[in-house]
Amino acid sequence: MEGGSALPVATFPEPALARPASMTARLCTAAAFGALLAVGFALWGGASTVESWQRAARYTARFSFLLFLPVFAARSWNALSPSTLSRALLRQRRSLGLAFATAHTVHLAGLATFFAVKGTRPDPVTLVVGGGAYLTLYAMAATSTDAAVRRLGRNWRRLHTFGVYYLWFVFAFTYGTRTLERGLGYAPFLAAAIAALGLRLVSRRLRQPRAAAAR
Repeated sequence: MEGGSALPVATFPEPALARPASMTARLCTAAAFGALLAVGFALWGGASTVESWQRAARYTARFSFLLFLPVFAARSWNALSPSTLSRALLRQRRSLGLAFATAHTVHLAGLATFFAVKGTRPDPVTLVVGGGAYLTLYAMAATSTDAAVRRLGRNWRRLHTFGVYYLWFVFAFTYGTRTLERGLGYAPFLAAAIAALGLRLVSRRLRQPRAAAAR
């Protein structure tokens, strides 16, 4: 949710590459610090309390989105153009997903504060779509363990596949409507979301002939 609209994050990764020592704690700490820094910057520069918290919601949403992108696109990027960076992101994708959840929790707190100081409630669409996004996000975070992967089996993949695309849709829809309503300042975020989806679709299309040939 950015400045009062539905926005939440991504697939938290299935085991793929052998992961090095987990960086979850460090990445989550860094994500929390970065999101709180965005809040501080917003509060320092706002002309009023309401505007300051609106900016805080906006900036933390953007920061969270930047963490969401590698979670959403790392596997496809590595499949299409493997590199040291893409492999590193893929190995730490679970940790990045949890870092995203951490940052987006700060965003939720900022957004709730914005509505509180403004004295209004979110509209029903924001509550349903945004609330559903957060429920999905926390369900994914809670099942981002090897034990959950084993216990849920195919349902784990179904949850995380649905979740990552649902969260992508909310980000893309929000930045798309913002671009139409408020100008091109939001266009880079929309373009990044579309590019990330493009990576996933191209990677999936290229995998299909290989899967058919292997049967």
